[in-house]
Amino acid sequence: MTIDDGLFFRFLIAALASWRVSFLLARERGPWQIFTRLRRGTVGVTGELLACVKCVGLWVAIPFTFFVRGSGWEWVVIWLALAGSVALIDEWTRQPFEWQDTSANREVDRGEERADDSGTRRS
Repeated sequence: MTIDDGLFFRFLIAALASWRVSFLLARERGPWQIFTRLRRGTVGVTGELLACVKCVGLWVAIPFTFFVRGSGWEWVVIWLALAGSVALIDEWTRQPFEWQDTSANREVDRGEERADDSGTRRS
């Protein structure tokens, strides 16, 4: 197996397809909310497997492994690499964490007085 026979391109296509199918199964509603119903209808281990993109990606990558090519131990390495690609793409596409300071709102909610910037007291 060499890079010359399009292996890199096949791997790239398989990685993107693996992520897309994993994201679809784990997070999207789908037409007529079919994937939402699928996730709600599963319990136990199967339900946990559909809980996150990375978990789903581990299993979705299996059929795409054979699309990439290889044999024997190469399939195992390609499978893990595809699952890792799903995890990387999922992390890259997540919204960044944003800190929200809610301590000022809690003081007002408890009825405590505090001074604002002008020095006046308010409750």
